[in-house]
Amino acid sequence: MNIEVVRRLCLARHLHQLGLGSLGSANDLHLFSGVNLLQDAVEAFLLAVADFVGAGLDERTQFAKYFDIINDKIEPKQLPFKNQLLRLNRLRVDSKHHGIQPARDECQRLAVYVLEFFDEVSTSVMGVSFATVSTIDLLETGETKEQLLEAKQALEASDAARCAICCRKAIYLEFERQYDVSEFKDGDKSPLVAALASEAPFYAKRKDYVDREVKDPTDFIVYDHTELEQKLLTQGIDTTTFWNVWRLTPEVYRFKDKTWVVKHEFRKLDSKTLNANIEYLFNATVDIILAIHSKRQSTRQLAFDAPTFELKEQQVRVYEKADTDSRIVGTTPEGVVQMQCDYRVAGLRGDGPYWHVYCFEQN
Repeated sequence: MNIEVVRRLCLARHLHQLGLGSLGSANDLHLFSGVNLLQDAVEAFLLAVADFVGAGLDERTQFAKYFDIINDKIEPKQLPFKNQLLRLNRLRVDSKHHGIQPARDECQRLAVYVLEFFDEVSTSVMGVSFATVSTIDLLETGETKEQLLEAKQALEASDAARCAICCRKAIYLEFERQYDVSEFKDGDKSPLVAALASEAPFYAKRKDYVDREVKDPTDFIVYDHTELEQKLLTQGIDTTTFWNVWRLTPEVYRFKDKTWVVKHEFRKLDSKTLNANIEYLFNATVDIILAIHSKRQSTRQLAFDAPTFELKEQQVRVYEKADTDSRIVGTTPEGVVQMQCDYRVAGLRGDGPYWHVYCFEQN
């Protein structure tokens, strides 16, 4: 199921809820808007179904033809409640174009049919629940998805603070933890180990920086802004949207034992500010994460586990190039007895072979 199908289903659900709200009003004028909203919901839903099954609909296709075209694609199944939904369309035309007020009892009966139609077709044709389907369903299973599902529950419960915190945790899991400099609080590392340990700027991957600048756990995250901006653009993520989410949500950090720390920034968690922005923050975060996961799912990679080799000795020099005259970027730490390499190649001067270091395994 692609993102456009999911978004149309979400639109149909939203319009349906608005329609029910109008029909629940004691003001008869709201019957006009209620019927039109229900019909719009049905059309959005049918467009989603047509897209899902590959049925060709265009702007010239009349509403009654939607059923026939989709039915041809889902045989031997058939879309239910066709007559009732055609009646709804008739009420919509009469109310919108001729000013004829729909009967309240008929509107309420049709509203029941509409919901049954949505539920049955969603399950039988698309294999999803109409009540709960969202773009989050398209995400990879894992911690990030769990955080966004919790954010969704919080949003539905009007708990804006919890929603914002969960959104930031999702951003942390996909981005921020890669810039963690906590590894360096106990001492400096070799350049090679430092490069593998964190994507933070090199100036931050030093014990003296951590001692001087880290005042609370969230300070362990130090962005390399140039690298991050490039990563966002590569993933197809709008940088302004990303920084808006970053700016409006409270900072978080997770220790290695998976304990979360939340910086309860009162300015960001102010209810007035949050309530004005929370739907934007939630939807923007979902779009950001979906862009990452979609890119990852579309990327074809070799399934490969780098082989591990025994070292003949400890503290082996690691060269910048396949040349013993090139700069020594580090040595394997004392105690390292194995290493993973992703390739072997002859040296620049025809000597060798040289082994490209993948990572170290401490004894």
